[in-house]
Amino acid sequence: MKRIAILGFSLESNAFAPPCKRWDFEQRGYYRGAEITDLARKDPSPLYNGVRGFYAVMDGKYGVAGWEPVPITHASSQPAGPVEEGFFNELLAEFEEGLKAAGKLDGVYIAEHGGATATHTHDPDGEVFALVRRCVGAGVPIVATLDLHANVSDVMMDSVDIMVGYRENPHVDIYERGEEAATLLDELMTTEVTATAYRIRLPLVAPSVTQLTAPGHPYGDLIRLGQSKLDAKVMNVTVLSGFAFADTPKNGMTVIVTTRNDPAHAKSLAIGLAKAGWAEHERYRTNMLPLRDAVARALAVGADEVQPSLLFADPADNPGGGGRGNTTYILRAFLEARVHGAVFAVFYDPALVKQAQAAGEGAIFRARMNTEESANYSEPLEWDARVVRLHDGEFVGRHGMAMDKNVSLGDTAILALDGITLIAITKRQQCLSTDFIEELGLDVVGARSIVVKSRGHFRAGFQHLFPPERILEVDVPGLTSPNLANFDWKGLPRPVYPLDPKAAWTPPA
Repeated sequence: MKRIAILGFSLESNAFAPPCKRWDFEQRGYYRGAEITDLARKDPSPLYNGVRGFYAVMDGKYGVAGWEPVPITHASSQPAGPVEEGFFNELLAEFEEGLKAAGKLDGVYIAEHGGATATHTHDPDGEVFALVRRCVGAGVPIVATLDLHANVSDVMMDSVDIMVGYRENPHVDIYERGEEAATLLDELMTTEVTATAYRIRLPLVAPSVTQLTAPGHPYGDLIRLGQSKLDAKVMNVTVLSGFAFADTPKNGMTVIVTTRNDPAHAKSLAIGLAKAGWAEHERYRTNMLPLRDAVARALAVGADEVQPSLLFADPADNPGGGGRGNTTYILRAFLEARVHGAVFAVFYDPALVKQAQAAGEGAIFRARMNTEESANYSEPLEWDARVVRLHDGEFVGRHGMAMDKNVSLGDTAILALDGITLIAITKRQQCLSTDFIEELGLDVVGARSIVVKSRGHFRAGFQHLFPPERILEVDVPGLTSPNLANFDWKGLPRPVYPLDPKAAWTPPA
């Protein structure tokens, strides 16, 4: 009977956002021991989908009673700033205690993100991986899943056998990557195969809005090229775009090839894929809409119901990248221009929700936004509002990355501000799908325009209503602005494209 430890730490850290604390993990998802196994086998479930996929494969091969999961801890936060050192060290101690108490193990699955930083180090993910290796020893295979926005260090590479990166952006394949991790770990546990890997990092820090994986996008094309190379020799090809806002020395698009007992082939293939990626590097440039043009487009569709509705994205204030989800640049401009028929989904402001609750449904009150925020760009705004509805913010998603997931927005207030409907929430997150509107009793089809604070994950959850040509990315300030020249970079390796247009790369010999 195979005994497999399961653990993980999932955080994407924005160096320009406030530090991340224990509370952030407890609000999003902090699970221990048998609770992990219980949630992994439930549907729907709030648990990280990679763990659920991992369990599904192992249960399918060995039966529920034919293998022994040894779940330790899985802690997940919404993207935020660097994790606080004190909490992170407590989490490491929890991992260590669990691994030591586990006894003899046949394998380990680490369900990680890979884009974290901490207030004391740029590589907390490396610390997790190294700790696991120290605890279980050199002979126990370790497989980790990574978000495709992971930034990979030497320590991470040296500590685990295989790193399995997502292939889809939006991330609709997390469950499948958990399945792949289980299949590869089982191969390492039951055969004589040794995983041999090679990594190359390119001087390419792609702006977030250029990292889509749909056909016709350079990043997706590179990932698909890598997948075409899987064969009897090649176990896994992972291409990680990385997360620019972590601002670390390990930033840069990364190609990792893992082979079966063939390090030379891993290196050769990785170099070939890296060359193909760099040949397309000039395609990683943004093409966003100025705010004044967004206002004009919203006014036009609001005044003419014959025109197709539009979806506006605010990638600069993306909670999925550490943004606060509460900047008011687009909202203020739409209000002042008297835009009608617009829905803003969603706006993080617990204090505003409390104001609405105190006023009560149907009441009109002076809405004061960002009264308790101190983060950069979270500027205040006041406007008269009517409380349309109060909601508990709980539902099960049906579309995109929210599909079959328990979603919790916290206490929620739907507010009417002249011709605009604002959905205010108390649990910070990005709007992933039309469910964030429909499940609150609003008409998503009837909206003339929709504004989401998201970089790209929303696309999977809105694609049934909005084709790409009706999605417009608006250029406004924020903690996650795709205009990388707006930031004071400290750790990012330089030169890198597109920050440094003349950046060059020479392949290894």
